[in-house]
Amino acid sequence: MKPRHLSALYFVIPLLAVLTTWTTGLWGHVGSGTTEYGLPLPWKTEQIVPTCNMCPLPTSYNWGLFIVDAAFYAAIGYVIVLIYARRV
Repeated sequence: MKPRHLSALYFVIPLLAVLTTWTTGLWGHVGSGTTEYGLPLPWKTEQIVPTCNMCPLPTSYNWGLFIVDAAFYAAIGYVIVLIYARRV
């Protein structure tokens, strides 16, 4: 693989990592009174309000965990590219 193609991957991998992290925020895990979203770390939390049936749920975001999740997926992408570059 040419170095020019590898430099394009260094831009695409973080973008894909952020999109993957954002996509994992669509799957929820029900906890004690809350629903948590995000894999592997829950970075989005919705509180369950038992008295209100059709009210929008209060949502909080933990941007630190979002960044850690994105870095986790970026590291996976960089390791895949590194292994591929060494084999080729």
